[in-house]
Amino acid sequence: MERNVASPIVLSPPDAGAALALESGEATFGRLYESLRRGTPWAHALLTAVGEWTVPRETFDQVETDYLIGGEAFDWLLLAQRLLRGVPASFLPSDEVERLLFDGVLPAEITEAHFKSALGPEKYRAHLNFFYGVVVEEALWYAVECEVEKERDVRGLHGLGGVQDAIAERLYRASFRALLSRFQREHGRNRRIKLTLGEWHSFTYWLFKRRLANSDQARIASDTRKGLAMLRELREVCAPPDTFRR
Repeated sequence: MERNVASPIVLSPPDAGAALALESGEATFGRLYESLRRGTPWAHALLTAVGEWTVPRETFDQVETDYLIGGEAFDWLLLAQRLLRGVPASFLPSDEVERLLFDGVLPAEITEAHFKSALGPEKYRAHLNFFYGVVVEEALWYAVECEVEKERDVRGLHGLGGVQDAIAERLYRASFRALLSRFQREHGRNRRIKLTLGEWHSFTYWLFKRRLANSDQARIASDTRKGLAMLRELREVCAPPDTFRR
């Protein structure tokens, strides 16, 4: 199990301008479309396109989209959603695509080895950063939330007041508001409580790195097991145990 945060990676040359990024994105999409037109299974064609993609962030449909959080954590499902949006529906099995985009379930013929090979070593390492730093971290937050709410019920406390702070103190040794303010200050973001999904993922990854920096190895391992256990519990109703998920 890999838990260390990888060193920052670059998916495109540092001096690549917006025009180059647009050209690269369009070229990848063009190859994806042509591959599907020739009859390549959609999941194989999609993963090849994800492996070829070189634009870490872009503005798409007037929304700024960051596929590589902090230069380290690769949200490949976000990129997959962007790529598939432009593919004619006739090329795609709607049920399989929905399972991928909503449940993170790939078709049965996609193995872990194929997934890793298609992404390549750098993107796969960055994918693991996103998996442990965002997906598992969110599951860990929920696991601790369940613990906090159970403790409050025993003491006769009801309502949501103070729950977020209790979770944040237990995991990150500071109140939720203090953590959010520091994150926004460090990243030059507007100070507001309501975050977009992309901002929330960035914040979660920032919290993950803070937790690693402030915890010993035994605590990191324990928290990781707790997060993974909760993730399995949340997912087991969505797919058979032998289904490969990302």
